[in-house]
Amino acid sequence: MDLEKYWPVIQANPVPFLVFGAAICASVWFLASLYYSGQVAAAKAQAELAEKQRDDFKQKLSVSTPEEAKTKVDQLEGELTGLNRIISVTVGYNWSPLTEHQIEDLADRLSSLQKHRVQIMYVNQLGKDLAQSFHKAFVKAGWDGATFSDGGGAHHGIIAGAGAAKAGLLKQAIEATTPYKVELDKPTVAEWDVVYLFVGTNPNKS
Repeated sequence: MDLEKYWPVIQANPVPFLVFGAAICASVWFLASLYYSGQVAAAKAQAELAEKQRDDFKQKLSVSTPEEAKTKVDQLEGELTGLNRIISVTVGYNWSPLTEHQIEDLADRLSSLQKHRVQIMYVNQLGKDLAQSFHKAFVKAGWDGATFSDGGGAHHGIIAGAGAAKAGLLKQAIEATTPYKVELDKPTVAEWDVVYLFVGTNPNKS
């Protein structure tokens, strides 16, 4: 706008132009206020969120020094170790079944032994595949009296019994052809008509 051209008109009618100018200034101020108040509100919300996250983290950690942090971590690791111990006792870890080569080797060893009734059992699903692979070796060796089932109580590791003679021969055969160790169960009692081979809880995490 050419201000010099319209200046006489403005001088002759100053009030309307002052009102108009004031209205424009008020509008600009209002729009600017809305914009910056929104920016301030957003920044305030982000600051409050960051502060809340900080407080939540501090509450979860509940320490104020590196020494307390180490103590807290040690406590948590202790709790985890205890939980793993409970799991290993009550549930255990998975037993790896015998490989086909190990099954063949065990079957060859078993075929030279006097055959009798043997019941192969497992405590839970984590030992089922291993027990089944033992049973497969007995079947390959021609042990018609070999049966396979779950049950047998709560034991750790692999056990064979009762007695020490027949169960001892099975122990030797398994330990000579597989990576597993067998513990004799009730070795001093009189032998039963059936020897049991039991895959119990595996306490070791492989």
